[in-house]
Amino acid sequence: MSTAFTSDECNVLAEALDMAWDICLRSGRLRTLDVDLIKSVLTRSIMIEYEGGERDVRRLALAAAAHLQVAQPPITTSPPTTPAA
Repeated sequence: MSTAFTSDECNVLAEALDMAWDICLRSGRLRTLDVDLIKSVLTRSIMIEYEGGERDVRRLALAAAAHLQVAQPPITTSPPTTPAA
């Protein structure tokens, strides 16, 4: 992933990230303070799709949000529970 992007392309990528973030927030599954990690996962997914030829902002955002939902179990800040013996 060593591509240079024009300002118009950067605008498309930024818009897709904003839309993907909004989708994730509205899903109710994000319960973490690690916003940077989540946005990094979304950004990487958008970049991969974009470099694969997708240019539609909505499709980029939906693919990134779907990738996050599939790649990660529900994200919470509470520690995992240990099963009773």
